[in-house]
Amino acid sequence: MPTALLVSCAMYRYGTARMPAALKAAGFRVFVICPRDSLLEFSDQIDGRHCFAPGLAFDDLTVTAARAAARFQADIVIGCEEAAVRVLGLAGQLRERIPEDSADARSLRIVQGWYAGHSWEEGRSRCVEMAAAAGIRTPRQVAVDPQRTALADLVGLGEPLLLKYDGSSAGSGVFLVSSARQAMELAAKPPPGGAVRQVVAQEFVRGRAASVSFCAVGGRMLEGFAYTVLHHQPEPFGPASVIEMADHPALIGMARRIVELTGYSGFGGIDAILPEDGGAPVFLEFNTRPTQTTHLGGVAGSDLCRAMSAALAGRPYDGVFGRTAGKQVALFPSELTRDPKSRYLTSAHHDVPWNERRLTTAILTVTPQFRLA
Repeated sequence: MPTALLVSCAMYRYGTARMPAALKAAGFRVFVICPRDSLLEFSDQIDGRHCFAPGLAFDDLTVTAARAAARFQADIVIGCEEAAVRVLGLAGQLRERIPEDSADARSLRIVQGWYAGHSWEEGRSRCVEMAAAAGIRTPRQVAVDPQRTALADLVGLGEPLLLKYDGSSAGSGVFLVSSARQAMELAAKPPPGGAVRQVVAQEFVRGRAASVSFCAVGGRMLEGFAYTVLHHQPEPFGPASVIEMADHPALIGMARRIVELTGYSGFGGIDAILPEDGGAPVFLEFNTRPTQTTHLGGVAGSDLCRAMSAALAGRPYDGVFGRTAGKQVALFPSELTRDPKSRYLTSAHHDVPWNERRLTTAILTVTPQFRLA
């Protein structure tokens, strides 16, 4: 039985809270490190947990995760969100400060086995450049430096265009602007969250949003499924609230190629556009963490957690790679939040964790619209 260690820095990330049940169903022992009173604490599918108080330094959290990985003999360490990925990515730096033969150094090596590479979410714009260089279709983009970039540099991207900040998530660092001038004016303002980040102006590609959720080891995609996005919460660039499973070999092929290029190991996802021109999918982003749909593998017919369990245990597994098509899923509670009267709540598979009533109640309690009601 393989062992998974989930590391979370988020209080209210719905997809993170759904991971223990998916892992448990695939045969994992599940241990978690998470903030005190976070949603993840309310899962009933956890074998052990360490809950930390707000304000814990990143270095301390990295060491805590490393020690837990060693203690529980974790076969896989999973950073559940962008912040957790950054925390785990510190393992290499911390190892340089301590004796190589120390217990903490040995523990940090376990984490480093999964988080030793480049943080692609911190460098989303560079990931687009890498994909373009490999022949993958991408939007045209220009790095924006308000002190050096000329208005003429952006005009060729067309109108409207997108302004994107590296290191952002859930659509919070993506802005649709009407013109190159508006892009320059927005880029001159303090970035979201106040952090210094690379910002790019990017061609706006018209089409349908699509994604692939997958798992991989050593740059080889083990399993994955594709879907298109019918609604976002919030619109237009927030996380999906309704999706439709798609049998889309070109999307799966793109994801496989990104995994190969990066040598990635773990759960992840790519975001793309199926363009109106009917051409090849356009790559947008690489998410090096479980996405909010990772736990849906059973619904999609491509069980990501089961594929990872088999790989870690050395068992054979034949990937299906998302041959289910047309099945619609209303994600909980996002679609209920977007439209409490949405037809998808009854016509689609409404992904409520009915078998985890404590978690369902906790989600409803912390979601503002329902708490106020």
